[in-house]
Amino acid sequence: MFVCVQMICLTVHNFFFLPSDEVKSLRAVVNPDISKIRNIGIMAHIDAGKTTTTERMLYFSGYTRALGGEVTFRKILRERAIGMLTAGMSTRAVELNVNFSTISHVDFTLEVERALRVLDGAVAVFDASAGVEVWQKLFVVKIINHNINKLFIKLISLKNKGVQPLLDAITAYLPAPNERNHDLVRWYKDDLCALAFKVVHDKQRGPLVFVRIYSGSMKAQSAVYNINRNGTERMSRLLLPFADQHIEIPSLSAGNIALTVGLKQTVTGDTIVSSKASSAAAVRRAQKEAESKSSSQRESSSLALAGVEVPEPVFFCSIEPPTLAKQADLEHALNCLQREDPSLKVRTDLDSGQTILCGMGELHIEIIHDRIKREFNIETHLGPLQVAYRETILQSATATDTLDRTLGDKRHVVTVELDVHALMESSTSCDMTFEEEVKTQLSAGVREAVENGVQSAYLQGPVLGFPVEGVKTVIQHVSLESGTSAAMVSACVSRCMLKALKLAGGQVLEPVMALEVTVGEEYLSPVLADLAQRRGTVCDIQSRQENKVLLATVPLAEMMGYSTVLRTLTSGNATFSLELSSYEPMNTQDQNILLNKMAGLA
Repeated sequence: MFVCVQMICLTVHNFFFLPSDEVKSLRAVVNPDISKIRNIGIMAHIDAGKTTTTERMLYFSGYTRALGGEVTFRKILRERAIGMLTAGMSTRAVELNVNFSTISHVDFTLEVERALRVLDGAVAVFDASAGVEVWQKLFVVKIINHNINKLFIKLISLKNKGVQPLLDAITAYLPAPNERNHDLVRWYKDDLCALAFKVVHDKQRGPLVFVRIYSGSMKAQSAVYNINRNGTERMSRLLLPFADQHIEIPSLSAGNIALTVGLKQTVTGDTIVSSKASSAAAVRRAQKEAESKSSSQRESSSLALAGVEVPEPVFFCSIEPPTLAKQADLEHALNCLQREDPSLKVRTDLDSGQTILCGMGELHIEIIHDRIKREFNIETHLGPLQVAYRETILQSATATDTLDRTLGDKRHVVTVELDVHALMESSTSCDMTFEEEVKTQLSAGVREAVENGVQSAYLQGPVLGFPVEGVKTVIQHVSLESGTSAAMVSACVSRCMLKALKLAGGQVLEPVMALEVTVGEEYLSPVLADLAQRRGTVCDIQSRQENKVLLATVPLAEMMGYSTVLRTLTSGNATFSLELSSYEPMNTQDQNILLNKMAGLA
């Protein structure tokens, strides 16, 4: 699914349809009837015409007065260009809400994923001159999997043909919010149920949270309950975004997209409801129906909307402030950026104490670096970019460890015995269990401490300290003296785990990417030669019009700076896309080279 996600540039819109004789006014269309709203996306391959199409939609709607202003229009869409644009049509007045435009790059797939969550319809723009491409078929499947109505219509935006019928077709064929069925939402009836799908930080207002309201209404100066965080927050203000201006409103009903001020803990993917009581009532309704239908549906303590699936970062590097005095400011900036971007991870290296940035790619980390400078006025230094490897084990092993430590006047003694086993090669997760006799002997608090110790050990493998996957741990024995703290139990388990993992033989797993290069036939040979030097494996070579499409797999570590090299090899006449395919074991020779490099010996 990577090709379609990488190449999507998605702009969410709210269409509000009013009588043609009504005077256009921002405040007059703040809260239209739900049947007159269209939450849609315009999606396309890079350079297939989505910007041109949207620009023409604005022009023929009456918002813009001239064509050809793509640079200005892109400026409107980029980064913080979140809001509404007033527009009118010859037969009706239209309110067009451009909520955001994602960057067409694999590093920003999360932007696309969270946008898809709040759409009811989609307009797909295809470049007919390129023929039918594999990514287009995948793209349609992606839309269908998200249960989004799609609209196809023949148009040539650059020639101003088909845009007006497209606007009419959106009105006629794409659904209004009340025409979509959301099984989970119905349990809330008229109570508030909304999804937080984007967070941005404003220097004056603080964190601004974008929410899609699915049921009930949202009111300013009211408390809301966050199911995911299990906490209540007070929303101070409710805003409706109109391009570069925000209109403050007292309330907003279902079907709309709102901007909230004052939510301090809410992040992307959280479900917001009116109260904890309304959440509990929704659960009771769902369980009551399940019982009446003799359903085997598992009981749930909450009914939360589907959030976003955040991919694991594949690159990381250290980041340092210019002076120690700026460390607190840098931490604040990173906290803000993490809340905006769940695919950005920040951690502290336990050995060096350095702050580590983990991201989806070179461009992702470069943009984060640039934003820290521009938005927070902090000059930072980035360490060398490194690949985020994984680790696993080759065989089973058993280890025993005893921790005996006196802190103050308290003696802490705990003994642990455990086994580790390698799971199936396809497994990307880790597991742990207790022997039944051990489980019954331990209190809930001790069991939790043991589990924490195991999970902590999974974060740092025995070879290079990268996260572990494909391992199962079985706790065989745990004994401790009275007064031994939970922290000491966890520490002993983690130490015992590291011993067992080393005995089992550590194996480094490297991220392997699916690579697609579209290139003219005259440049194919040098591209293939370069790929061979990067430990790449060619899967297929296809023809597409006058070009060749090279499909291959290649280790991510070998793809540093590939865009520059490819541009040089092909005189700029090639494009490529990358998708994380899998984590694969490194052969002994490559692993030894990596170990020497990490140790500074190569």
